[in-house]
Amino acid sequence: MALSFGRFIGRLLRLILWRKTDRCESRCVKSLGVGVTIAREIVRGSFVNLGMSAVEFIRLPAMKSRIDELVDFPEESISLLKSALSRGNGAILMTGHMANWELAAARVIHEGFPLHAVYTPQSDESAENIIMNIRVNSSGMSMIDSNKGLREIFRVLKSGGIIVIMQDLDARKDGVMTEFLGLPASTHEGIVKLYRKFRCPVIATRCIRDKGNPSHHEVLMTEILSDRKDINGRPFGEDIRASLEICNEVIASWIKERPELWLWLLDRWQYTLGKEV
Repeated sequence: MALSFGRFIGRLLRLILWRKTDRCESRCVKSLGVGVTIAREIVRGSFVNLGMSAVEFIRLPAMKSRIDELVDFPEESISLLKSALSRGNGAILMTGHMANWELAAARVIHEGFPLHAVYTPQSDESAENIIMNIRVNSSGMSMIDSNKGLREIFRVLKSGGIIVIMQDLDARKDGVMTEFLGLPASTHEGIVKLYRKFRCPVIATRCIRDKGNPSHHEVLMTEILSDRKDINGRPFGEDIRASLEICNEVIASWIKERPELWLWLLDRWQYTLGKEV
């Protein structure tokens, strides 16, 4: 019932935010190379996923005791994470706004891996307090303010802990110019700089919502990206831009596989392309 209400909210939000919806469809057409009809279906699915994710987030306190039933965390992913942590330098989970990352985080924590997520504070203080209360008290995540939490990030990695970074946000004037889904984009370089400093494995991590049963999710940790070499054969971290391109390519592949699960409302190309998308 809650998910049905969430789907309704998502569809309603799409109609209310019709200008933003048009821009989402434009981004979808330009970045995926699909027609308007397909883009419209993808964006409709994205809003539906957003509505369901919002309801799931609000209900997280009630769902916490059943998180292992609702979210799969395959043994292969657990083994990959354990292998990365055994190197003794902590780890960075590189993820994006796919499906419901809040549930994914709660599932990983439930398995016994404390997470410290880097976040950007909301402008509305009341909304910020509500969101933080659910995140910290229900999922068990420790939240680190991206604007002033560098020392805390350093402390976590030095102690062998796990940092979560959403790598699909527009870095605006502070970023490195890269490509994202074939379009120029400003990308945050922190993930590569942290790897350079601590040699902490960077793990590609995503959440997938089941097509047949939308109440069910899966957390997948597919590879240690920092073990890759870039397009010129250099180790990850040696060239910042080339290393960021590796991260972008992985997230782009996730979006191409399940485009309706990505948050197309994100202004990913705002700094580079502005109203063109």
